[in-house]
Amino acid sequence: MDELSIKAFDFGIRIIELAKYLDEEKKPFPLAVRLLECGTGIGVYLRVSNNFPKSLQEHCMQAYKLALETEYLLELMVKTGFVGENQSKPILTDCRLIKDQIGKRLVKRADRWEKEGKR
Repeated sequence: MDELSIKAFDFGIRIIELAKYLDEEKKPFPLAVRLLECGTGIGVYLRVSNNFPKSLQEHCMQAYKLALETEYLLELMVKTGFVGENQSKPILTDCRLIKDQIGKRLVKRADRWEKEGKR
């Protein structure tokens, strides 16, 4: 696994732990299922992209979309009081870092395709 996939896997674990925490604290977040799907799906799509290079662009794009959605859901959780702002900073920072790294991978791949005349 590459470094980004490892980060996404670890992030998925943190998302699961967050959902578990909210459940244990009796603070059920109405979009918890969607948060779990998005937060863990990032790593799934990155892992698939590593194993199927021909579909790298498509799977990285899907991972990027899920990272955007996860970031949005985490921000909603803060604004609606399900988690505190200080409590959310580390996981939001990690989410944004992963999103940015996926974005850089997509740009790098698009640039390579342009140079090779595949667009």
